[in-house]
Amino acid sequence: MANVYELKNTFNTLWNIIEDEMADDEMILDAWATAQEDLAEKLENCCKYLKNQESIIDGLKAEEQRIKAKRQALENANARLKALMTDALNASGEKKLACGSFTCAIQNNAPSLKVDVETAYIPEKYLIPQEPTIDKTLLKADLKNGVEGLEGIAHLEPSSSLRIR
Repeated sequence: MANVYELKNTFNTLWNIIEDEMADDEMILDAWATAQEDLAEKLENCCKYLKNQESIIDGLKAEEQRIKAKRQALENANARLKALMTDALNASGEKKLACGSFTCAIQNNAPSLKVDVETAYIPEKYLIPQEPTIDKTLLKADLKNGVEGLEGIAHLEPSSSLRIR
């Protein structure tokens, strides 16, 4: 049996034959029916393969979520334990304490910047100019609603995709 690529070429050849009217109708219909049967069988097998792959992908996604949740739980537990250790060290009045093979110490971090006013009140030299970005969601909605003045700026382009049910 031919593969999907060969079947596609078969249909293209049959279309060319139909357009050129080089063969009799019965021969074309027989060839077309045979090619359709072969294509239906191949597509069924492709659908089975895709469904199998999708179930594997779904399983991997679920496993990713499970592992992510476990990682986040461990990170949160570590953060809570570090906060508890910091509070205990602060309560003891010590900044540094030898703990067996470890040393725990409270260390001051570099100061972080907190902006207290809106951007409009910041001097120009502290602002980074940025390129404007397009609100594609709004532009698409306006195009769908027929808003005037958008000709030549953007357009809606129809597309199609394979649906397997």
